[in-house]
Amino acid sequence: AYHIFVLLSSLIGDTLILYASFQKDAFKLNKFILTVIQHIAVSDLAYSIFSVFPGAVSLIADDWVLGSIMCYARVYLGYFIYPAGMSLIAVLATSKFLLLKYPFRYSNWTKKVAHQVCCLALIPSFAFPILFLILDKNDVEFDYRIYTCTYGYKAGTWKFTLRPIVCIIALLLPIVVIISSTIPTLKYLLKAKSSARRARGSVPWQGTLAVVLTAVINCVSTTPTLVYSLGVSFIQ
Repeated sequence: AYHIFVLLSSLIGDTLILYASFQKDAFKLNKFILTVIQHIAVSDLAYSIFSVFPGAVSLIADDWVLGSIMCYARVYLGYFIYPAGMSLIAVLATSKFLLLKYPFRYSNWTKKVAHQVCCLALIPSFAFPILFLILDKNDVEFDYRIYTCTYGYKAGTWKFTLRPIVCIIALLLPIVVIISSTIPTLKYLLKAKSSARRARGSVPWQGTLAVVLTAVINCVSTTPTLVYSLGVSFIQ
């Protein structure tokens, strides 16, 4: 039920976001921010299709019934899309802070620049799939603990060295960037609210608060995965 809820909410919500983002004046957001949100929505949709959906089917069938091709797609695409989403959220949080802090310098960022920045942010996410292919491309198995196909990490090189390094680059680094950007953004929001109250004005806090909540929720939900991935690397 949980998997189906996540799947449906993602398919409906992200599709509506993408549709609305291409409509004129649907979102009163900076073009750079709006383009980053589009990338995040596509990433979220892809993860729902290649990870959440297979998990829901496996739980219902009590086994993997989607075939070997989908099993490999779940592993290689899932291990790319998940950290990619974190990197894109790091871009969103950082760009929002820069736009608030330096509005005249960064307000003229274009969609083209946003696409370029997002593509650069995705580079670390290729680490897992590339290493899977290099070390043991067939080390893919169905795990009954999480009811989906996953990578086995049976090659000795993963222990103590590669897996912790890749986790730090692909998962920990985006979290650090998100936190480093979100905290000053919150401080700016509180300061602006205080100033607006004294001047009897208003603060357009909705967009900033949405970015902050997105950053906080993703950090909280990713931290257990990061802790497990780092900890299991040092267990014999």
